Amino acid sequence: MAKFNTKTSNKPNDTSYEGGLVYTKSPVEQWLNFLFSSYIEDRFYESAQNQLQTFYNLTEDMIKEYGAEFVAKCAIFARNELGMRSAAQFVAGYLNDYQFDNKRTFYRNFCHRPDDVAEIFGVLNSFTPQRKRSHAMVRGFGDYISSLSPYTLGKYKLNNHTYNMYDIINITHAHSDAIDAYKKGTLASPDTWEVAISGAEDKEHRDKEWIRLVEENKLGYLALIRNLNNILDSGVFTSWIKQYLYPQLINKDAIHKSMVFPYQIYSAYKNISIRNSLVILGLEEAFRIAIDNLPTLEGDTAIVLDVSGSMSFSISAKSNITIREVGAVYAACIALKTEHCQIIKFATSAKEFKFNKLDNIFKQISEMDNEDGCGWGTNLAPAYNLLHRSYDRIMLISDMQIMDGRDYWYCYAKEDVSPSTAFKNYCKRYGQTKLYSFDLGNYRTQTDNPNNPNIYLCTSLSEKTLKFISLLESGQNLINYINENYDYR
Repeated sequence: MAKFNTKTSNKPNDTSYEGGLVYTKSPVEQWLNFLFSSYIEDRFYESAQNQLQTFYNLTEDMIKEYGAEFVAKCAIFARNELGMRSAAQFVAGYLNDYQFDNKRTFYRNFCHRPDDVAEIFGVLNSFTPQRKRSHAMVRGFGDYISSLSPYTLGKYKLNNHTYNMYDIINITHAHSDAIDAYKKGTLASPDTWEVAISGAEDKEHRDKEWIRLVEENKLGYLALIRNLNNILDSGVFTSWIKQYLYPQLINKDAIHKSMVFPYQIYSAYKNISIRNSLVILGLEEAFRIAIDNLPTLEGDTAIVLDVSGSMSFSISAKSNITIREVGAVYAACIALKTEHCQIIKFATSAKEFKFNKLDNIFKQISEMDNEDGCGWGTNLAPAYNLLHRSYDRIMLISDMQIMDGRDYWYCYAKEDVSPSTAFKNYCKRYGQTKLYSFDLGNYRTQTDNPNNPNIYLCTSLSEKTLKFISLLESGQNLINYINENYDYR
């Protein structure tokens, strides 16, 4: 996330949910943090509804301050560059009431999949009072739906939803030969894995369909890794895995096209019940491929990873991956893309973690996720005290809900300082250092002084957040980058 020095105070001006002395994020920092990393679901300290109301107010403030066109650019950047859905869809729905250049084009190019249209229509329904769809939105979505292939139209019927494909076609007046066939009921059913598996009569039939779908390369990459248990349980042999499955797991084009997050690859590994060594090898290679086109950070990097209790909350209601595991994945990605790094885990106390780039990446992520005797509190000072040399940058990965060490019996007196003071003390010992704050909590506060020009917010669930760091270290900022280089026309 880009840096904006909009505050004037150099002293902590807020407290975290755990009572620690912290700083309030500026509106733009909080808004971009939410847009780039939130699933709009319940968090450890806040409900989804409370988060959504805050985001609603921040979006209105952003439009007033920066204009609807810039907000539109940020929304399409989050959707099509970072792979974010719900928050970006919410912003697209909110923009319905505002006028800006090329609004129709924005709605046409925002959509990554047909269900984006249905979700944004649903966003309008959620507002009180319910919003009327603008002409630009309807026409832009009509342009998009008219461009869909027969396969995509058949795949995204959206049956049993508030808005199905028939509804969308009728609302947007989309038209094409494929749409005419769809409305007449003469469009051939697409050979998707959903159709094939739902139509299977029994397990034997389903097993044959899973084998066929892989052999014919009919599974998208996310569908492939999410259904590995079904595929491996279909009676396949290692020779078959080597010939058909393994090459698809390490397909570089498919990995990058799918916008799969590294933590989703880790999730696939974690959830495999049949531990085939070739599949595990393929997933590890896929993880490394997912970040292979990111820049390498030169010099020395320290990674400070929060393993406290509040980080154990699930990233999504549909996932068994915790925020802490996502943080560990972040740490692994950064460690793989730096020349030299040191990793410190912290909670009540802190401990160094030895990372080896050649070791199994999933094993190391699992070990980083372990609380490992650090406790369940959130005291950042001990982590800074374990940094015994100068670093070019420090990466702080946390939900930023820091405790006030003075209020807890288990904190040592020498560490009874705020995170901001602990960082200042580090800089006094070793010189000024850049601090990058990866906020996985989406709350209103951050641990350190936003007026310090060496402190940056850089949060996204996508591994592409590492590109933000390269931008910042080259003297740019993300706001200017989006404004100047990312156009929806």
